[in-house]
Amino acid sequence: AKILMKHPEVLGRGSLKTRATASSGGTGSLSYCVYAFLILIFISCGKENPVPAYLHIPAFSLTARVGEGTSAHKISDAWVFVDGQANGIFQLPVTIPIIQLGQHDIIIFPGVRNNGTRSNPVVYPMCTSYKIKMDLKAGKVDTLRPTTAYLPEVQFKVIEDFERGNIFKIDRDNNTTNQFTISNNGFEGKCGQFILGKSNISMEKASTTKVQLSDNAANIYLEMHYKTEAPLTVGIVGSNISNTTGTASYKIILYPNKEWNKTYINLTNEVKELKMTDFQILFNSLLPDSLSTATILIDNIKLIQK
Repeated sequence: AKILMKHPEVLGRGSLKTRATASSGGTGSLSYCVYAFLILIFISCGKENPVPAYLHIPAFSLTARVGEGTSAHKISDAWVFVDGQANGIFQLPVTIPIIQLGQHDIIIFPGVRNNGTRSNPVVYPMCTSYKIKMDLKAGKVDTLRPTTAYLPEVQFKVIEDFERGNIFKIDRDNNTTNQFTISNNGFEGKCGQFILGKSNISMEKASTTKVQLSDNAANIYLEMHYKTEAPLTVGIVGSNISNTTGTASYKIILYPNKEWNKTYINLTNEVKELKMTDFQILFNSLLPDSLSTATILIDNIKLIQK
């Protein structure tokens, strides 16, 4: 079917030639032409469809060192290169064919969905690639379990896992009554919790910790786990000596989900555009009209730059 689609005109002319030979030269000529035709197809298929080797990649694993927070991740994709040439981007788990046989250098980069957008896969620039030399054999399936870690140059500006407290206490909504509290229903252990209700239908809270982020940084990301019954808007507040109140820049809206999810929020452009020196993480939410209460849970907050 593949050859017919690729060379319809050539095969059409060959078919006509075979019929003409049959009518003038008898069954012997017909048999010879059919035999030659089948040999050509076999040779063509052998060249165009060699038996590949296969790599099965079930998942990435992340090793977080002391001071780097959780090892839980959402590395959803593998960017595969063979001898420096791109083989493809694959959603995990996956089994992929490799047509290069013998000894080859395999590099697999960890991939995430930028800002949680399914249509925006990127190599996660904060983590290392996985490299291995393999002897690839036709028809054989090799299983790879790639590992990754944060690059040494990654700076961890904020880590909040809520196991020892809560840094989200700045009331930009001027409501000091309702605050983030600590819940035991976290993704891992404890987490931050905020409950919206009819008496407090909205909230805007920032982190107490102000950190310096560079507008020359190549990449700035906010990692977080979340589980929310109301849309949760996430961004940053930038401030400096002449603007102590700060200017808010919201990046993304996280929509309600029944199960814990992790997202990677790229704040690089927001930091560049604000042109401030000090930054805080910012959350905002509004109770949907269809609900009388809504619970927002957040966990494993990491603000990192490279």
